[in-house]
Amino acid sequence: MVGHSSLPILGLRWSHCASRRRERKLPGRASAGLADGQDFGQFTACARIAIAKLPETTGRRTMMKRGKLLVVLFTLGVSSAASAQQPGQLKFSRVVDLTLPIESNMPGIPGIKTYADNPSKVDVVTAITEAQKSQLQAEGMTLNSNLAVNGRAMISVLSILVHNGTHIDAPRHMMEKGSPIDQMPLGQLVKEGVLINLPNKGPNSVVTMKDIEESGVELGPNRIPVIHTGFTEKTWGKPEFWTQMPYLEAGVGALMASKGVPAVAMDVFPEKPLWRGVKLDPGEVWVANHLALFEKGIPLIQFVTNLSLIGTNKFVLIALPLNIKGGDASPARVVALVE
Repeated sequence: MVGHSSLPILGLRWSHCASRRRERKLPGRASAGLADGQDFGQFTACARIAIAKLPETTGRRTMMKRGKLLVVLFTLGVSSAASAQQPGQLKFSRVVDLTLPIESNMPGIPGIKTYADNPSKVDVVTAITEAQKSQLQAEGMTLNSNLAVNGRAMISVLSILVHNGTHIDAPRHMMEKGSPIDQMPLGQLVKEGVLINLPNKGPNSVVTMKDIEESGVELGPNRIPVIHTGFTEKTWGKPEFWTQMPYLEAGVGALMASKGVPAVAMDVFPEKPLWRGVKLDPGEVWVANHLALFEKGIPLIQFVTNLSLIGTNKFVLIALPLNIKGGDASPARVVALVE
């Protein structure tokens, strides 16, 4: 082992390595467990220099191989780092799930053939036991006509149109050369959120630019605005969800884009609901809100629920799409970390 008198010298050498690392401000590796972002490779190089410069009085040639000294030096360094700087902690008291459940036969936009031809389905193809099969049937799960009881594992197959339920639209959804969902920067989808509370927006109402501007919510690049009417929470699974859903006035997307928001979330439809007879104004483009956002690379988070459970506290919004290669959109699990 290293002699006791060597320890102060080793500690000094560690401090020298750490100081050089901080001054250079090189990127670090959190997994290395070192203070100020020292990565292991940089530390090792500095440690070897420190070993070489140890005075002969430490007896390093007669005591051990250099590798052992490196281990001791590394241990001292990590101990020093742990005492010098504790990792920051997220401050939240609860997690609110803002996601609609995925299940068979989720309601899609009425009268649109694509939805009618591609119903959602959670198809159970194997069950462990007959008892489990009976339980799944009692729960209303969809059982495949060829379901096998295999004594080993339950397995299901999911089929879903990616714009059904809680989902995230990528620019490719409406733009020929738009970015696909797997290339959306996740940093835009994990940020502080802010509710735009519009409790007076009832069935068939319109969320206008004036509503957004008069809400008092400051829009900008550091927070994801979340339009909250409560309609999705109250009506999902009922006919009125599609027949009476509030919607955004054309121009809301352009307003959001002009403020540089990272993403937009909502519990209303982002465009006029043409399927129920709402007409476009002369010269109006139906998907104007989508396009205004997508042209700026801003994703659209649709049909979030349970927003009333967030309350008035600050929160972080996390909206993660599946990593669907080349996809135009994706089902998402959206949660709020509430202080």
